[in-house]
This record gives sequence, structure tokens and C-alpha cells, in this order.
Amino acid sequence: MPTALGAMLAALALAGAPPDAYRAAVEADWARQETRRGRADDSPAAIAEALARARRFAADSAGALPEALAALADRAARLDDLDAAARRGLYREIRWVARNAALANPLLAGKPILFLERKRFICQMLHEYLGYYYDYADIAGGGVFLLERPGASFAVRDLTGARLGRGNFTTLALSYDARTVYFAFCPRAEEKPDYYSPHRRSFHIFAMDIDGGGLRQLTGGPDDDFDPCELPDGGIAFMSTRRGGFGRCHNPWEPLPAYTLHRMDREGGRVRTLSFHETNEWHPSVLSDGRIVYSRWDYVDRSAAHFHGLWTSNPDGTNPMELFGSYTEAVNACFQPRAVPGSNKIVFVAGAHHAAVGGALVMVDPDRVTLDPATGETRLDALERLTPEVCFPEAPGWPASYFHAPWPLSEDWFLVGFSFDPLPGMGPRVNEDTETGLYLLDRSGGLELLYRRPGISAMYPLPCAARPVPPAIAGACDPALGDEGEFFLTDVRLSHFPLPASRPIRALRIFQVLPKSETHISDRPRLGYARAESARMLLGTVPVEADGSAYFRAPARKPLYFHAVDAEGRAVQGMRSVTYLQPGERRGCVGCHERRHSAPPAARTLALRRPPSRLAPGPDGTRPWSYMRLVQPLLDARCAACHDGREGAPAPALTGAPRGEFTASYEGLKPYVRWYEWGEGIPGFVTRPGRMPADVSPLGRIVADDRHRGLLNDEERRAILLWLDGNAAFFGTYAEEARAAQRRGAAVPPPELQ
Repeated sequence: MPTALGAMLAALALAGAPPDAYRAAVEADWARQETRRGRADDSPAAIAEALARARRFAADSAGALPEALAALADRAARLDDLDAAARRGLYREIRWVARNAALANPLLAGKPILFLERKRFICQMLHEYLGYYYDYADIAGGGVFLLERPGASFAVRDLTGARLGRGNFTTLALSYDARTVYFAFCPRAEEKPDYYSPHRRSFHIFAMDIDGGGLRQLTGGPDDDFDPCELPDGGIAFMSTRRGGFGRCHNPWEPLPAYTLHRMDREGGRVRTLSFHETNEWHPSVLSDGRIVYSRWDYVDRSAAHFHGLWTSNPDGTNPMELFGSYTEAVNACFQPRAVPGSNKIVFVAGAHHAAVGGALVMVDPDRVTLDPATGETRLDALERLTPEVCFPEAPGWPASYFHAPWPLSEDWFLVGFSFDPLPGMGPRVNEDTETGLYLLDRSGGLELLYRRPGISAMYPLPCAARPVPPAIAGACDPALGDEGEFFLTDVRLSHFPLPASRPIRALRIFQVLPKSETHISDRPRLGYARAESARMLLGTVPVEADGSAYFRAPARKPLYFHAVDAEGRAVQGMRSVTYLQPGERRGCVGCHERRHSAPPAARTLALRRPPSRLAPGPDGTRPWSYMRLVQPLLDARCAACHDGREGAPAPALTGAPRGEFTASYEGLKPYVRWYEWGEGIPGFVTRPGRMPADVSPLGRIVADDRHRGLLNDEERRAILLWLDGNAAFFGTYAEEARAAQRRGAAVPPPELQ
């Protein structure tokens, strides 16, 4: 920001703008907008665009606006007769006409704007909220403010003041009746405590009246709570670290706990976990149909970066479903989704993994979301790019300016945070905090400054007006099921990619992903060949009927994913995400990665003609995963006599002798195994039928060839294939003592954190 403009805005923000100063600040912002577009505010292109925008606004206006525009248009037709100063004056006259018309929009006119000020620690999206753990530069400051006359003055009212002391504010929400404000705050110690210290401070959720009175703390304890969102049934959704665990790919200096979707009542009681995903989620809000929409970081058996898609669930946590973005890298990350009033569309920020939250603004029509029939990736046809001048960060490029926290007023008008500066991020893109101001954005790309204060970002603009309450979705869980739920699959053969007819599905494997515990450091402890790997257990298998249906019980509150398995015990298709059940939930799906909006066949399936299947436990060494109990015993019995590692013996050595972190056999088999991992391994992030790890691993072919078929019985061969399809991990636990026991071949119980 130019120094003169910065000083002017600082004075205006504190004192209320005199007309001349206010006008100058707005006009200086317009000039900066034109510079962003690579032109001057006296250029013919700038004048023509401003006039076109004003004419669009005039079409919805009455009175003197069209007449005023007629005179301005006449002058614009004779630009050659005007010098630079006169052209600049004309441009500003047109912009003021358009601005006044835009601000007279009844969606905004006369409504104060609630917003939050804060400084940010800059690295990547995970640090947007919890960066105070490890950066102790002066990022404290900010609070909750009310812009009392948007578009007419920069004067604000401080609603929080100094009542909470020195600390960090984050995330902001407003009740449906516009009477209650919610935000998160973390007090800041004078000296930085160790993350694992009991003296570490945490974010908690606060509420207050819209006038700043009635300030109260809703959550407490050692965990972080933030991202509050009022629900139609009177509860509050929020993100919390209460479930435990860490993300799987963090640096030694950045202990970042996993936070997932939770809910509580309005007084902060009856807290319960809604999402049992094993890594981070963000930004809950409510759709027009009453469901919660939120962002999820998703990387089960695929790359650790990217893949921050939009998900939905009911307010009681039932029926979690992917909505958009889990199967594309073109939009690297989907953040801050908001339902558009009077529409089923959703506005969100197309952001980046390795950057602060921010990016381009897009609007998605959920009814049009489809997968490409050739690639299986999410098509972008359902997206409308509201800010096409801003590239999708970390996908085709890096944006020179960016948007943050959109609040849609309609499909045509939006309150936004906006920065003229590049999106800050990791590596060579690390910058100082690039500050956002508050703007009114129209669908044609026009930006009107509402508020900006140098030295700190203004974020989360919310109009102070009551809005309709979406329908409250009633819970339908059956308490008779206890701490279990039921899945019903109509037909596994209904798949986005056709399943091979030569390999009919006979069973489903049900795996459980185990949250990372013990340490926050990426690749520590190492679980196997793959980097940033997830520990897992095989809970068991269930039969698939001849018509492709399945019906079974499964434990609730566990992150689950499935493999569709053929008669030989090879996985044909697999999930790349997780699902879960709430206690007593009955959940149905049509097929295996079926097309969106598919409807189940009308015929009664075979699986529903019987009681639900119970999970049949897997072999020893699968609960939790253990190479030394699942694979090494059969190698000892069938292979190690020849592959004993002695000079002249055939390679590879297949003994259980210790070697590095693992064993001789595990290291020796590495050239014969293919696996999913962070950045490498089996390419692609979309599951292709018939290209699971056992299919593409040389070892999967070796155990079935004529030479080796007679050495292994069917049970042993299935164990090898199961190990390969389970991503060939060595350990199934992050705990040091349990890992040492597994390395010796001892059995260990499942971890406490599940």
C-alpha cells in the first residue's frame, strides 16, 4: 500500500472520514485496482469498463441514474478531446455513480458489517489458525469490530476492546437472528511455551451480543476450538482438536494437531465429535437444505499434498459425503464455502495447500458436479470463476492478488476480503502478512472498498441482518444398534469405471485408518515403504451377493474405507477417502464410486433378504497391521530356506533378520512391490479398477506364476495379496514400545487413539 494512502486510511479508521479524505481514499483504491489490471485510471479501457458497469447497475435503478449516465456517456464518447486530468476526472465521476448505485443495493444498504481484524503467521493453510504455537513474533492483535456505515465512512466500533487481554483472534460467525456474535480467541503468554507443555494456551470459542455486551466463553480445556457456526437446530458446529492426533506431513518445528468437525449446544455443553476423519478439516457453514458443508484434507493411499475438497454431512454427523474437489488438482484446495441465498449454489475460495488461506473466488453448482468418464477426475464445468483474473493458486500458477472469506449476498453480489499483494506461502513464496481489506464485489468483477486499516488484515465480513433459518434435519439413528451402525450397498458393480467382468466382486474388506499419534513429525515414525503413511487395521470382510449387494454391521466412530475383492483375494477397486458411522446410523450407497445423483434399482436386493453380515476377522497380523505376523511367518515356512541371504543364495534375502528400521525380507522385497505414497508410488489419485497394488506389484504376479503357485497354499497367497493391497506397510502403530514389539514378531493390541 502506498505510504500516503496507508496513513490516510489509518486516520480514517480511527476517526471517521471527512468527506474529502474519504473520497480520496476510495479514489486511490480505484487507481490501485486499475494498476492491478495493467492500466491507468485515465485509460480508455478503464473508462469504458466503468461505464459498462454503471449501465448494468442503471438497468435496475430508477430516477436520475440513467440521466446522469447519459451525460457521462456523451463525454466518454469524446475522449480524444480530453486531457489526462479530464479523463481521470470522468473516470472517477462514473465510478462514483456506479459505487453509489451498488451501495444502494437493498441487500447491503443500511446494514452494518461485522468483521474481524487479525495478523497471520504465514506458511501454509494449516498455520492460518494454529500458527501461534511456533511463531512468537508479534502476531497478536486484532478483535471484533462493527463497520457502522459501510460505503459512507471507515468509522468502526470495537466490540471486544481489551477485555480478553493480549492474544490471537480467529474465525467469526453471526447467529441467524443477527443478535449473537461467535469467534475464537487464544490468550498469548509472554514467553513461548513448548507445544507439549501443560502451560500451552489454546483457542476457545466465545460469544457476545451484537453490541459487544454479554461476553462469555463457551469452550475450555487444553484443546483448540475454533470455526464456530450456528446450526438450524440451535446447536453450534465448530472445529476442534479434541479427537486427538496429528496430520501426517509436518516439519519438526511445526506441531499441528488434527482438528475435525464437532458440535455443542449454545451454552457450550453437550460437546460431541461429528467427524472421525483422521486429519484436518476446516470452515463449516450451513447449506440452504440444512446440511453442513466443510473442507477436508483427504489423502488415504494417495499423495499427501493437495486434495482439500468440500464435504457435507447432516448436523448430527450422519451421511458424510464428498461434494467437490477431492479428485482434482486443478483446484488445489477448496476453502471457506458459503451457501448463496436463494440458490443451491456455493461460493468458496480456490486456494492452495502450501499457502495461507486465500485465492480465487468460484461458485459451484452441486447439481452439475460430475466426474470425467475418461479420467475419473472432477470436471470443472460446474464452476463459475467469479474472479478469472486470479489464477487457481499452486495449480496453474501463483496469484498476484487474492480473495478471502467471501460472504454471498446473492449470486451477483458478495462481501469479500481482498489483498492487492501476492498470496503468501511456503518456500520462495514466503512473505510478510499481506493485508486484506473489506470490499463489495459484483459479479462483473467490480470492487468497492468498504474498509481497510494498514498493518493488520480485515476479514470475515458479515452483514448485520437477520437471515432465514434453513430446515433442521432430524436425526434418525437407532439406539438399538448401540455403538455400531449399518451399511447397505445396492450394487458394487455400479461404478464410475466399469469393473472387469472377469473378476466379479465376492467380498468387501473394511479397513480402519488410525490417527497419527505419538509424534507430529512427517515420516516419523516410518510405517513402511510409503512416506506420510497412515497406520491401519483390517476390521474384517463381509460377503457381496451375486447381485452385487452387501449389508453389514460396522463399528461407529471409526474412520473406515473399503476394498472390493474378487474370488482370488485381490482388491479390484478401493476408496481414496474415509467414511464413518454415528452410533445407530443406517447408511446406504448405490455402488462403488458410482456416478453422482445415481438412484438405486427398484428391485429388492439379495443382501436385504437376510440379517446384516458381521465382520469376519482377517488373519493374524491385520489388527493392527504387522508384517512380521502377516507375511514373515509364511516366508520363513516357504521361502527362507532358499532365500536365506547367504552368499550364492537367490535374491532377495527373505529372512526376518533386522536390517535398518525393518528386516532383511522387507527391504529385499521392495523392488517387487508398488505402493501409494506422498508424491511418488503408484501414479494418479483416482482409483482405477484392476490397478490396485497387488495387480501392479511384480510380487503379485510372482506368487501366482507356475513356479511359485505350488509353494504357497491359497491362504498364504491371499495373505501376500492382502499385504500388498494394504499398501505393504511394516508397522501398524506409531507407539515406540508397540513398534519394538511388532519388530520382534509379538502381537500388540490396537492403539488407544482410533
